Amino acid sequence: MFKKLAFFLFACAAGSSYAVNSSETLAQTECRQQCLYDRFECVDQEPRPSNCFAEYSRCIDRCRAIGQ
Repeated sequence: MFKKLAFFLFACAAGSSYAVNSSETLAQTECRQQCLYDRFECVDQEPRPSNCFAEYSRCIDRCRAIGQ
């Protein structure tokens, strides 16, 4: 559990620093962070984690469409 929490916090920090250095909007950054949070929740609850990664990919695609 602590490993997942640590990885989540690391991913949020890495995502935030990436967003500062790119042309991503705040809305896109928040969307990506929500996708990551949802993926971690899904992995904890879903018996087949591959379902979570497919949904995560769709979520990220929706986030990319925000800035277009």
